[in-house]
Amino acid sequence: MIVKENFDYIIDGEDFQGIICYDNDIKEPMPGVLVSHQYSGCSKLEEKKAEFLAKEGYFAFAIDLYGKGIRGNSPEESLDLMNQLSADRKVLSKRINYCLKLLKEHKLVESKKIAAIGYCFGGKCVLDLARSGAEVNVIVSFHGIYDRPNIDNPKIIKSPILILHGDEDPYAPADDLKELIGELKEKNSSWFVHIFGGVAHAFTNPDADDISSGLKYNRDAMHMSWKIMKNYFNRYIHEKL
Repeated sequence: MIVKENFDYIIDGEDFQGIICYDNDIKEPMPGVLVSHQYSGCSKLEEKKAEFLAKEGYFAFAIDLYGKGIRGNSPEESLDLMNQLSADRKVLSKRINYCLKLLKEHKLVESKKIAAIGYCFGGKCVLDLARSGAEVNVIVSFHGIYDRPNIDNPKIIKSPILILHGDEDPYAPADDLKELIGELKEKNSSWFVHIFGGVAHAFTNPDADDISSGLKYNRDAMHMSWKIMKNYFNRYIHEKL
């Protein structure tokens, strides 16, 4: 049976609440997947992705990077929350690294088999996780944001990175993708980019329907990107390819 539970934790005296999801019929430790949220905070979107992962045999941890009960209830509120955290990338990095530590240390998780995935703002967050020197089996950014943080990070990225990108994403234009690829080359990363033609930002979110703002769900890109991610999981977590 698929179990979904709130998961509370504390970082620097502040309360946070994410969600864990897993199949309790699986008795041995499971590969873990950290799921980093889009700009409104941990939401039904990340919960649903965590449920899908649990059905595939993973222990999924949909993290909270804003704080317990702190969520954006409008695009304006969400943008403000994202900008506040983005203004201090050291804090962002510290929080997501702590979430990774919690995932690796969970008794139901096989700590040597870990992935981190992120959506939109969460894509930025998992890229910052990679930039921090974190070691996981693979990191996946879905329609992420690519700007490089202006903080000191290791000169080497140790985790393989998969970028799933819509070529009409106004929040990650071609120049930003080019600069990210340059950074990944500079840091000797193992990296891969899949580009979906004619696809905008937030293409995995069925509720995204504001093309004037560059937000548009794309059913084909959503399903294909998920299958691509699973193939990379097979290669880097399960070593089947």
